[in-house]
Amino acid sequence: MSVTSVCTAQEQDTTKTETSSESFENVQQMMGPMMGQMMTGMMNSMFDVLSDKSNAEKLAEFTKNYYDALINKGFSKEDALKIVISIGIPSIPYMK
Repeated sequence: MSVTSVCTAQEQDTTKTETSSESFENVQQMMGPMMGQMMTGMMNSMFDVLSDKSNAEKLAEFTKNYYDALINKGFSKEDALKIVISIGIPSIPYMK
């Protein structure tokens, strides 16, 4: 194998790497706006659900029941309140 063919092979590898990198950046640029639109849609849906009065009442009932259950299990009122505050609005674990 000659020096010229080794250099040519190395140049081709570099070109492939740059092309792959540029391709990845192009995909990111195209996906960004779509991901933003999806996130906006999800957030709007979440706010619609949370602003529904019946859902707010369910959340309040859950929060009160959770607080009472903590006290019944032996937590002080102060500790139970801290735990309830730290939980906030319950969510799906993978969304945290």
